[in-house]
Amino acid sequence: MSWIQNLYETYEMCQNAVGIASVEQEKMLLPIGHILFRAAIEIHLNEEGSIIDASKDIKKKNESQEGILICSPCTDESEGRAGKSAKDFPHPLFDQIKYLLRDAYMENLYEWLKFTKKNPIYQTSYTSLNAVYQYVRQRTLFDDLKQRGIHAKDTLGVRFCVKQRGTIENRLWMIPEMWDAWINFYLQQNNERGKSGICYASGKLLPITEKHPKSINRASGNAKLITGNDSSNFTYRGRFDESTQAVIVSYEASQKAHQALRWLISTRAYRCNTQAILTWAVDQTPDVTPFYDDSYGIYEIEEKTDADKLIEVGNKTFIDYAKWLKTALLSSGNSARLRSHIRRIAVMITDAATTGRMSVTYYRELYENEYLERITNWHDTCKWYQILKRDNDGKRQTGYFIGAPSVDRITEAVLGKRRKRQDDTYDKMKKAVRERLLHCILDGEKIPLDMVNTALHRASNPIALEKGESKNAIDRWYDWEQILCAACALMKRYYHDYEKEEYDLELEESRTNRDYLYGRLLAIADAIESHARHKQGNAKDDVRATNAIRYMTAFSQHPFRTWNILWNQLNPYIQQLNGADWYLTQIGNIKVLFDKGDFESDSSLDGKYLLGFFAQRQKLRTKSQKSNINGGEKNELKEQN
Repeated sequence: MSWIQNLYETYEMCQNAVGIASVEQEKMLLPIGHILFRAAIEIHLNEEGSIIDASKDIKKKNESQEGILICSPCTDESEGRAGKSAKDFPHPLFDQIKYLLRDAYMENLYEWLKFTKKNPIYQTSYTSLNAVYQYVRQRTLFDDLKQRGIHAKDTLGVRFCVKQRGTIENRLWMIPEMWDAWINFYLQQNNERGKSGICYASGKLLPITEKHPKSINRASGNAKLITGNDSSNFTYRGRFDESTQAVIVSYEASQKAHQALRWLISTRAYRCNTQAILTWAVDQTPDVTPFYDDSYGIYEIEEKTDADKLIEVGNKTFIDYAKWLKTALLSSGNSARLRSHIRRIAVMITDAATTGRMSVTYYRELYENEYLERITNWHDTCKWYQILKRDNDGKRQTGYFIGAPSVDRITEAVLGKRRKRQDDTYDKMKKAVRERLLHCILDGEKIPLDMVNTALHRASNPIALEKGESKNAIDRWYDWEQILCAACALMKRYYHDYEKEEYDLELEESRTNRDYLYGRLLAIADAIESHARHKQGNAKDDVRATNAIRYMTAFSQHPFRTWNILWNQLNPYIQQLNGADWYLTQIGNIKVLFDKGDFESDSSLDGKYLLGFFAQRQKLRTKSQKSNINGGEKNELKEQN
């Protein structure tokens, strides 16, 4: 029950956010006793209940349903209505046309109207409700709409606006007094007719409920988290005689917990189809550092108010954002920040197994300092060079940052891209990968071996990821570079977890591991061909895959045999570079480091070859950049000698 209690406490602490919405209420923290209701028809009335105007929302191109979502009062019965009995449970104010024309709607509205009449503080609400009551009782809604050229089905939702003297806001769904009037009326009814019990969430003696809110995550339809239905599916039969013997939750606590969860999912969730991953602080400000972003993205979030520091970091090449992130998160010496670390952080994953049932598949509660330490540990042990993504203007940024890849980048490295827009199989696998990575980040579990191997195989097949239609080298190989970087990060974490071995980001020229050395040789072969092409000045050749890249898959499986093939194909390029003395010297230096018999072995390579390939390639790139800065078009070989 801890997740319900934390959500309840979050709602209590965020009371100032209740009802705050700029225009649309879809992402608003709703008052208790209210739901988001889709209404497409807007009726304007005067104080006497006469219609002034009516309009119907135009369905937008990308929307599947007509109308807007508004804050609508509801009862336990009306929120959960279904089947043939649904007609007996209309919403108290806004509803579909077919419900507005029923006697039950008029009876419920009249009871609420009497309550507001007795309470002078709800005078504005009384006038508005009375106008709606007087209008609906005339039964002229369909005729009024037809007169205005509106052809409406009886399943369309209706919202009311009442023009009153001395008031500015006439939209009833936007008036806080109207929310309070319904809440107090409904709580009074519950106190009079409901049974009370000790609420497990609040610890108070309150009227209890056995009916809980649905549509917590709109991507999950009407799925519920809590249900006590035993007339079918046998929710608790065989364990308890009554559902209250299993758990007791008050109406107020259930409403506050579910409204808080609905708000958090709509505004802060990290989503994939019906799965929603949440991290929030049980505090007045629930925003927390996201665990699923990359180091660069989190650093930008943490340091967005410190422009000078961000500019300073941004001017450095290949900056280690994992290091800066640790400083930004833990804020050594910042007493104000250290005090904030006493907050409790909740991490939750919800998912819908069916259209009617939602489950909590993961839940953890940590103190903020522990939460931040686990994030920084992940970003430190899983850091590698990561290629920059597009900036806010949509332009492709060149270069790398040093840090951990985002969960999305790792997921793509493991699964690839989705085949089509609606791909249920892909979504199912993606949800599983995201949850497994969460265990690695927050629970310190070892990186799954199957994910590491899959990423290794995909990174070893660059031709499959080439965008052949692109004439720009960066765009042509961006997908592969992204997966290569993420795969190297996973390799680094894997060897940290399983072999207690650390690999530097910079080239380790003294490392004698066979796989690492073969990776270095592949990078040298790639550099020789790339350099020769660049020297020829053929732009088309500059973006085309080198032989080293083309043979990368075969090289990872049979390095010795493939190296001999590559070596023969390098001869023309070596001649174009006047013997390529510097490169050949590097190859000789690498071969000397092999243990006896390792170079001649043709057994497949593990992930260490990818680390050696990238590190050697990165060093050659850095040398090339320095060469261009210092000598322009001078012969690079001579400079590096």
